[in-house]
Order: sequence, then C-alpha cells, then structure tokens
Amino acid sequence: MLKGKRINLAPIKREYIESFLKWFNDPEITQYLVRYRPMTKMGEEDWIENLKNQENSIHFAIVILAEDGSEKLIGNCGIHNVDWKNRVGELGIVIGEKDYQNRGYGTEVIELLLEYGFDTVNLNRIELYVYDYNIRALRSYQKAGFTEEGRKRQFMWNKGKYYDAIIMGILAEEWSEKKK
Repeated sequence: MLKGKRINLAPIKREYIESFLKWFNDPEITQYLVRYRPMTKMGEEDWIENLKNQENSIHFAIVILAEDGSEKLIGNCGIHNVDWKNRVGELGIVIGEKDYQNRGYGTEVIELLLEYGFDTVNLNRIELYVYDYNIRALRSYQKAGFTEEGRKRQFMWNKGKYYDAIIMGILAEEWSEKKK
C-alpha cells in the first residue's frame, strides 16, 4: 500500500467490482477514458482474475479514510503498458466517485504514482494521453510536472465532435528536480 496525506493506493479487491461497474458504465466518467463499451460484471471479474498475470501493468485502488475510520473507494489508477527494457510506463487514473472530484485527490494520486514509478520501480519516463476537453485532468498533470509533447489531432469522437489527444510526459530527472 502507498500512503499519501489524504489517500492510499491499495491493491484491487473483488469487492470493488460493483463500484467499477457503476463508474465504467457512466457516460459522465467514460467521456474522459479510452473505454466506451459497457462493462459487464463477468468481464470485470475476468479482469480482476487476470491481474496476477499482468507483468506490464501495476494497478491500485484509490481509497480514503471515511469519517467513521473505514476505507472509502473513490477511484483506481495505475502505471500501464510498462516497457521494462526502456523503463517507460503510461499513467492512468480515474476518480469515479463524483463527490470526490475537484478536491485535489487526483493530483495527490498522480504524485504518489510518479514517486512510486520513478523511485521504486525505477522508470525513466512516464507518459499519458489526455483529451483536450479534459481541463481538470490537464491542470493536474501540469501541476505534477508533466509537459505537453505533442497531439494526435481529431483522435477522440465525443458527443458529435472530434477532439485532440494531448501526449504528455515527465522524466525521472524532471521529477527529481521538482521534488527539491
């Protein structure tokens, strides 16, 4: 488990399936994700079962401590498509519980993932794609130190219009400098 100031990054559990189904079948959430097809319980159970076989992805549940002391699941995240030879990974995050969006949790998660990716896993580069209309995510990534490196023009179709995918990245040396 990775511990932050307000959040923890914990292992994925089967008991989270219902929350994942709620989030990943909600168009308000999925408009910011690559996923666009409905998610089934069987598909999600298979995904969780296969996590143990995924050598190129590191997955976490995002949990916070609720007022009563229990843990509350608010999202999930990870470093995906890891290229171990070149030490590159792709960051992914979703805050699925809408009451916890726009409260800075995403930025804290991103910083924990970067620290883990660079300082523990020894990656040299972490990258991501973000759609140009996802202003909230863009701000979080920039705040964490990501730099825009390019665009895939008209990459995403959403609500009757094409949008660009912005390619962003951060290097281990940039992260180290930012932490000073």
